[in-house]
Amino acid sequence: MKTKIINLYEYEELSEKAKKKALEDYNANDDYPFLQDDLREYIHEELESKGFKEESIITPLYSLGYCQGDGLMFEGSISKDGNTYTIKHAGHYYHERSTNISGTDKDGEEIDTKDFEENIYIPLCKEIAQRGYSILEEMASEEHFIEMCDANDYTFREDGTMEN
Repeated sequence: MKTKIINLYEYEELSEKAKKKALEDYNANDDYPFLQDDLREYIHEELESKGFKEESIITPLYSLGYCQGDGLMFEGSISKDGNTYTIKHAGHYYHERSTNISGTDKDGEEIDTKDFEENIYIPLCKEIAQRGYSILEEMASEEHFIEMCDANDYTFREDGTMEN
C-alpha cells in the first residue's frame, strides 16, 4: 500500500493563477439550474403589474451568451380586458422576435396583435433578458464564487483544481 499526502487549500490561500483556474472551472461547469424559474417569476410579476392574467404556464426560452440571435422570449397564453394572446416560439433563435403571436377577443374572434407585440411583449422580453444577463454576470463573479466556497467548504489543490 502507498500513502500519498495531498495538500488542500481554501480559495483565499491559492495563488492568483490557481484562483483564476478554480473560478473558470466552476463557471464552465455551472448550468445555473434556477435561472429559468427566476426568469419565469420575473415575467409573471411584470405581466401581473400590467394587468395580464396567465391562461397557461409561461415558459421562458432564452440564449444569453452575448452572441448573434441571443435574447429571451416566452411562450404561453395570457389575457387582459377580454383579449387572449397566445405566444409560440418560431425559428431557431430565442429572442423577442422569434415568435408567432395570435389573439382572440372574448367572442373568439381573431384580433390584431401588433400593438400588443410592439408595446408590451417585445419591451418585456428585452427587460427580462437584461435581468437574465445580470443574473448570469452575478453568478459568474468571483464574489459569488467565494460565497459558494465558504458556504460549501470547497477545498482545492495547489493548481486550483477543486477537490470536493
